[in-house]
Amino acid sequence: MLLAAESEGDISRIEKLESRRDKLEFLLLSHQKMEVKKSEIETKKIQMEMKKSELETKKSQLEMKKIQMELKKSEAEMKRSQIEMKKIQMELKKSENMLQYEIREQLKSKNMPLQQIASTTTAPNWTVQLDIQTLCKPKEVPVPVEEDAPPYITEKWLQDTVRLIEEDFHAHDTPQLRVPPMAVVRCSRGGKTRALYELSRVLKERLRGDDVAVIYISLNDRTSLINWESLNPIDAICRRIAFAALPRTEEGPDFAKFAEEVEVSSMAIVEWLGASPRILLIDELNKLEGMTDPGNVAMEGLATFLKKHFLTKKQQYFVFSSHVVSSSYQLSRFMDSRCKREVIIRELPLIENLITAWNSFNYLQLNARQLLHYGCVPALVYQSVCAVLDPTKGSYLPKMNREMAIMECVQDGVTDEVIEQLLGSFLHGGPYFVPPALLQLMDTTSDDEVRWIPYNMVPVLREFDNVGPRKYSETICDCFDFFLKSKAACGDS
Repeated sequence: MLLAAESEGDISRIEKLESRRDKLEFLLLSHQKMEVKKSEIETKKIQMEMKKSELETKKSQLEMKKIQMELKKSEAEMKRSQIEMKKIQMELKKSENMLQYEIREQLKSKNMPLQQIASTTTAPNWTVQLDIQTLCKPKEVPVPVEEDAPPYITEKWLQDTVRLIEEDFHAHDTPQLRVPPMAVVRCSRGGKTRALYELSRVLKERLRGDDVAVIYISLNDRTSLINWESLNPIDAICRRIAFAALPRTEEGPDFAKFAEEVEVSSMAIVEWLGASPRILLIDELNKLEGMTDPGNVAMEGLATFLKKHFLTKKQQYFVFSSHVVSSSYQLSRFMDSRCKREVIIRELPLIENLITAWNSFNYLQLNARQLLHYGCVPALVYQSVCAVLDPTKGSYLPKMNREMAIMECVQDGVTDEVIEQLLGSFLHGGPYFVPPALLQLMDTTSDDEVRWIPYNMVPVLREFDNVGPRKYSETICDCFDFFLKSKAACGDS
């Protein structure tokens, strides 16, 4: 009995011990789980702190990027302002240097004594006022004709352009619409004059039944801008309108004599035009000084005159040519500083392929390398062909404008920065860092980008190498020359 009781007591103690051990194990396990959860919470807390830190870092980076973008924007604005200032300075210098050169050349060609040069810088003392009765009727003003001209190879461009002109000719300004003038753009000697000739001819034919006055005038060639005319651009335009309406003779009227003897006022031309429907085509409007000067009062007056008498009403329109797009935009700002008036930019088309060039110029020896050398500009390619076919008449290719542009750049100073920025324009097409005098030697797109024409730019680079501080461009020029003259084993490259 006693043994049985002791045995039962042992069993009871053992069970209690096991029960306590189970509780301890449970508590220990629970404690471990709590520690694990606590650790997980701490880990999550650390992860959240890290994410918060990452977000703060990203926020700081965004702020930094925003600040950097603002700085770049400010720098770009400063550079743009510097460029505008440089353009204004170069235009001023151009008026002092380049126009004097042109005047001297013109006077020499007329065998005038050099002492008479000074008199060309001020307006003459006119003794005769324009009598509008001596002019033909506006609808009878003849359009220019180029004798022995080659076939016009851009007929589609011509017809599309005429259609655009006719659409705006029949439109008028409204509160919602501002009738846009049209700018024909191409490099110097790139065919702008011929294009306006063709536009004049086609418009005259198509609008003949409506008695429309199609008037072509030019600030170049036989009616080049006289130095004193830049002071009053309105009268300069009106003087050429009157000259275009003079009776034609075999010898033709002498513009220089007409400008010196006859006073032409804008009021007389407005009276002569009356209510006639009209389209005015102005060649080389960029010749007027101040086209790129936002504060030029004389140009603002001209823009207002053109807008009032050749644009805003029905059956009025005007087209002008320029070698840069920027002057077109500035004319638009002169016309309407408070509201946006667009300008239709019509690039003259380029030669699309070699077959077109062969058929147009009847010269099968022309190759693709030559097309590229002349920028695929039809006028330059044609002149190069003429120079080969008729060498007895000397070079047909234009050089004077190029040489004068180079001379202007040399006078302003050719630095490392100027050359580097010029070379950069070949890659990115940006016109803003190109010396303004050289823009006429490049092809300008409607997006205001420039394309190099090797025929013009290689001599520029060579001259810059001669006068610049370091030799940058010799290898580049050699590459252009090698490409022009090279041939692959199977034929032309």
